[in-house]
Amino acid sequence: MLKFDRMRPPVRQVLAVDAGSRCIKLLLAESDFGRLRIRKEELIDLDAEGLVVADEVKDHLQAILEDWGRPPLALILPQHLSISQVIDLPLSPDAEVAKLIEDETIKLGGVSESRIVYDFVRTETSVKNRQQFWVTFAQEGNIRERILRLGVEQEDLCEVTTVANALIAAYRATCPLSSRAVLVHLGAQTTVVVILLAGQGAFAASFQMGGDFLTRALARARNCSEESAESLKRTDDLLSGPGVIPEFVAAVEGWAAELKRQLNEWFERNPGVAAEAGSFELIASGGGFGQPGLLEYLKSEAGLDLRPWPKASQPEAVSPGKRFEVAFGAALQALGYSAQPVSLLPDDYRAVWRKRLTRQRLEVASFMLAVLCLLVLAFGTWHQASLLGRKDDLLKKVQAAQEAVEANDALAGELAAEYEGLRPMFAAQQNTVSTLKTLALLQQSRSNRSFWYVVLADQQSYFSQPPALGLTNKATGTNPAVPAPGPAGVMLGPFAAVSGASTNLSPVKPGFIAELSIPEDVEAGRRLLSELVSDLKGQRLFAKVDLLSADLRRDLADPKVTMPGEHRVLALDFADTEFQQPLASRKSPGANPYRAVPRRSSRPAWMPAEVRDNARENGTPISP
Repeated sequence: MLKFDRMRPPVRQVLAVDAGSRCIKLLLAESDFGRLRIRKEELIDLDAEGLVVADEVKDHLQAILEDWGRPPLALILPQHLSISQVIDLPLSPDAEVAKLIEDETIKLGGVSESRIVYDFVRTETSVKNRQQFWVTFAQEGNIRERILRLGVEQEDLCEVTTVANALIAAYRATCPLSSRAVLVHLGAQTTVVVILLAGQGAFAASFQMGGDFLTRALARARNCSEESAESLKRTDDLLSGPGVIPEFVAAVEGWAAELKRQLNEWFERNPGVAAEAGSFELIASGGGFGQPGLLEYLKSEAGLDLRPWPKASQPEAVSPGKRFEVAFGAALQALGYSAQPVSLLPDDYRAVWRKRLTRQRLEVASFMLAVLCLLVLAFGTWHQASLLGRKDDLLKKVQAAQEAVEANDALAGELAAEYEGLRPMFAAQQNTVSTLKTLALLQQSRSNRSFWYVVLADQQSYFSQPPALGLTNKATGTNPAVPAPGPAGVMLGPFAAVSGASTNLSPVKPGFIAELSIPEDVEAGRRLLSELVSDLKGQRLFAKVDLLSADLRRDLADPKVTMPGEHRVLALDFADTEFQQPLASRKSPGANPYRAVPRRSSRPAWMPAEVRDNARENGTPISP
């Protein structure tokens, strides 16, 4: 048994075929992601089209299927070829229910060589310890004969249902809030009566009195052909007014009497509902009710308040066109929109349709997987593109920063070069000012003090002279030896470092060396010297004022102006020396911070080359 409540493809189409004796009604419906739409409706009048032979009908139908893309088909089986009714069973497991219903269908269907095809659906009941089922069954031979008659045995058949079940599906979709109704479908050959109770099928029957029955009565009364009678019936009101035809009125009353008999029999079998018979709505459908004045006559004369097929009660609901109610219900059931689906599809067609559904599910799953992969690929591509964009932006920022640094370095280099060109002038000016201030301070320091200066020299000139020969202390690693003396009394540039010596360890600093003699005793001379050093330290001109160590002294003073044992030497270091040294060299942007360290020379860093060579020639050992 095919159930349509399982997973389905999101977009499906179905073509419902309602083939009658006079016309064929085709309705193409589509379920688009759960939204129902009617794509096409077409009514084929067999007489107007000249389709009299069965082969002509088949060819015409095949042409329409080819033009519409050959969608799956849902066929409507005439109600007189099937039986639908409610079966009451005791509470039992589902397996036993299926067996009991199968036995009941065989009993109701009678002895037949053809196999019985049946389907059922559970309905609600208020009776305790009982359960009810809406059962529909038909002979398989009649179903296959219907398929062969239309020539669609090679098409994709997805549904075969009856007129009664199609009417139930269509009415419940149109008026979901209506719980009690009597649906009367007046076709060409038969009239189908369906009773809905609590919104579910409770009774279905048909009798062989349709529109053709009334047409033949009119043809006999007028003594004309059935075609002329059919044309007259569709255009004129023959039940009232000056054009009334008594024979036609009698035929209509006979039809109404049969309808009442069908309804009364059901109400007699259901006495609990008979008292509320007036609460049932009577709904008319089918082309037979298109006759002028028929519904008004049935209401006034026969007491049957039949109303035309209602419009959809919900704004978003889909409504079929006039005379397409049965086809619409079959399409709803095929697409899974029926709350009470009953399918009479034979087993072989059922198996083929299941395979198609499985293939469709696989195709949809493959398509969704491909879409998912495409989305993942697109997301990955977008993410990579965004990363590349961010890297490009960062690279541009780095390049811009590097260009700014290079421009800054170039500007700084230009400024440093310009500064180096002007620095000697500023250094000379600074030296001149510091020298003048030093002379003034030293002259002022002698006021009212018993000492005199015997030597005043800038440190560069002073240390360029050879050490005193009488010194016994040797030069250490912290006080480097000085080169050979230059010409006596020559000033060698403003505070330049000694050539060949390490500039970091040289004693030469911007400033002066002052030698003085103090003609006092030891204690008085010490106090005087302490006062002098304290006064000079208090001046902002000097960064350091201290006695010069004996190993760094030079023998430059004239012995005539000195006193033995009372000779002192002061080192005066200037505080303002920013113009005396060149700017520190700037590392180029492309310089390697891990460049190799140059090898140290084997000779001591403090020893000038001239001193080392003289020591080697004289055989004097070199201390490390």
